[in-house]
Amino acid sequence: MNQFIYFVTVLGNQDLLKKELELFHPHLKLSFSKKNFLTFKNTGRPYTKEKLEQLSFCFALDWGLNEGGITNDLIDSKLKICQFDDQPSEAPSRAYLKIKHGIEKSNIEIPSDANWIEFGCAPGGAIYYLLKNYNKVVGVDPAQMDQICLSNKNFIHIKKPIQNLTHSDLEGVDFHFVASDLNLNPNQAIKEVLRLSEKFKNLSAIFMTIKMVKTEHVELIPKFLRYFERHFEDVKQLQLASHKREFLIIAKN
Repeated sequence: MNQFIYFVTVLGNQDLLKKELELFHPHLKLSFSKKNFLTFKNTGRPYTKEKLEQLSFCFALDWGLNEGGITNDLIDSKLKICQFDDQPSEAPSRAYLKIKHGIEKSNIEIPSDANWIEFGCAPGGAIYYLLKNYNKVVGVDPAQMDQICLSNKNFIHIKKPIQNLTHSDLEGVDFHFVASDLNLNPNQAIKEVLRLSEKFKNLSAIFMTIKMVKTEHVELIPKFLRYFERHFEDVKQLQLASHKREFLIIAKN
């Protein structure tokens, strides 16, 4: 009996999901797609529900066995996972939602007195969320920050590109969590974030958005994950409804 797997991804990321499955799950062959709902025929060994739940995909918001027929009602119900609440009107950018959703999906308990640093923070969407929920927040970006962040006494803006940042620039704050949303080539971005983070003695986790500058970068994802696996006990990847052509790596100790 044929087995079919459904996937839901962010609208606009269908090609990234297809590339991911082609490279790492070649036994899954595209069968049907409508908008960002796709089904694939499993030409290999059938999955149990339990095994399928254990799998991880960078560009899938949801996936599972498609055990019945495909109807418009089914597709509409599955696509509801793509919906999310609007961010506050005063939030400087969509990064507010990305860090909010990432923290919620991580299942990491983060105390309100945690100190954060974000690399690639302008204009301040994620910073604004962090300032509302946590203690001291440092942002690193050569670009201008929104005044709503600059006016907060718990925010420090280091107006430098990450490539020019040294450990001495970050002295004086004990960072517990790192966020990163850099508009750089993924290889360079990861290396810079890990270079600086290795000196944070009480670091609990890194939340790093990986931009897919090119579709070809999908084949490098195992390499990106290995960078983090050398330093952290638990590394996972997530697709968020607030993402565009990107995914999230969460690395925690």
